[in-house]
Amino acid sequence: MNMLKRFMVVLAVCGVCQSAYGLEFQAVGNGALGVGGAGVARTSGAMAPYWNPAGLAFADKTVSVSVAGGVGLMPGKKLTEDLSTVSDAYNAWNKNKTSSSAELSLISSINGISNTDNLLATADGAVGIQIKHFGLGVFGTFEGGATPTITPISTSLPLPNESTLKTDLAQSRVNPRGILLLEAPLSYGHDLDLGDYGHLGLGLTLKYLYGETTSATQSIYNSSSDSILSSSDLTKQLSKNRSGKSNFGIDLGALWKPGKMVPVPLSVGLVGKNLNAPSFTDKSGNKIPVDPQVRAGIAISPLTWLDLTGDIDVIKNTTVVSGLRSQQLGGGAEFKPVSSLKLRVGGYTDLAQSTGAVTAGFSVGIPWIYIDIDGAYGLGSVKYDGKSYPSEAKVEFSLNFAY
Repeated sequence: MNMLKRFMVVLAVCGVCQSAYGLEFQAVGNGALGVGGAGVARTSGAMAPYWNPAGLAFADKTVSVSVAGGVGLMPGKKLTEDLSTVSDAYNAWNKNKTSSSAELSLISSINGISNTDNLLATADGAVGIQIKHFGLGVFGTFEGGATPTITPISTSLPLPNESTLKTDLAQSRVNPRGILLLEAPLSYGHDLDLGDYGHLGLGLTLKYLYGETTSATQSIYNSSSDSILSSSDLTKQLSKNRSGKSNFGIDLGALWKPGKMVPVPLSVGLVGKNLNAPSFTDKSGNKIPVDPQVRAGIAISPLTWLDLTGDIDVIKNTTVVSGLRSQQLGGGAEFKPVSSLKLRVGGYTDLAQSTGAVTAGFSVGIPWIYIDIDGAYGLGSVKYDGKSYPSEAKVEFSLNFAY
C-alpha cells in the first residue's frame, strides 16, 4: 500500500520538459498490456479511437463501451538508487563529521550520479465508446519523470568543512517534469473491399486535446530538514506550477485483412497519432510540441483458441525525460480455453534503452460484460526510497460492455 501511494504521488505531479514531448504509446485497456503492449492490429471496439481508428471498420458489435485505467513506474536508469546511495552516505557522514573517509564517500556518491540517470512514471485513464463504425470517448495519458543536474565536488585536500560541503551539496539538483494529455476523439473507420486482396480498413480521428504541464527544480540537499532528497519527495511541490492549454490532434490508421489469400485470420495495422504535432505553452511561455507517433502491428489466429499479436514503434519517441528516447517492441499470445476466460502472456523491450518486462493478464466474464486485468514486471531490480523494487512495474484494468 505504501508503494502504491508513492506511485500515485509520482504520477500526479511530475514536471515539464523544456523542449519537446513525445508521449510513449501506453497500453490503454483492451488487454493490450498482457500481450506485450500490442493493440494496433487487434483492437476493433471501444478502445480503437486510441489504438487505431481503422479497427472501427471491422467492429463486430453494434455498441461497445470500455472503462480503463492503469499506472506504471520505471525507477530504473539509477536515479532512485543514486538518491538512496547519497542519503546513506550523508547519514553516515552526519554521524561522524570528523571522518575524512565518510566525507569522501559522500562526495563520491554525488560525483557518481550521471546526468543521464532518470526516473519515469506513467498513468492512464479512459472511457471509450464504439457505435457501429464510429468511436468517441475521453482518453487520458500521463508521463512524468526526473533527471539530475550535478555540480561535482572536488576531492582535493583539504576537504570542505561542514558548512561548505552542505553548500556544495545544495548546488546539485533534480528536475522533475511531465505532461498530462487528455484527448476527446471522434473517430470513423471505413471498410474498403479489395476483392481477392481482402479488405482494407481506413480510419480517421479528429480530437480535442487538453495538455497540462508542470515543472520544478529541487536541491538534492534540503537545508531546512538537514537531509537528502528522497525518491518519494521528488514531486511534493509541483502542483503549484501547473499550466493547461487546449489544442486539436489528427490520427490516421490503416488495417488490412488479406482474407482468402492467407489460410488463417490475419490483420496488419499501421497508425500515426498526433500527426499535426500539436503544441502547448508552459507557464514560462515555452512552446512544447507533442511529437507524432507511428506504430505498426500484426495479429494472427493460427487456431480458434489462440491469438498471436505484436507491435513495434516505427520511429523512436522522445519522452518527458530530457534526452531519453523510447522505441517499444512487444507481443504475446492470448489463449481462450473456454468462452468465459482468456489468458494472456507476453513481453516487451525498449529497443532504444535495452530495457524490458514480462507481461501477463486475463479476461473473465460473459460476451457482453467482462473485465481485463493485466500487468508487467521488469526483469531487473532497483532501489526506490531505500527499498528494492523491480526495474519496472505496470498494472492495467478495464471493464467492458458489448452488445
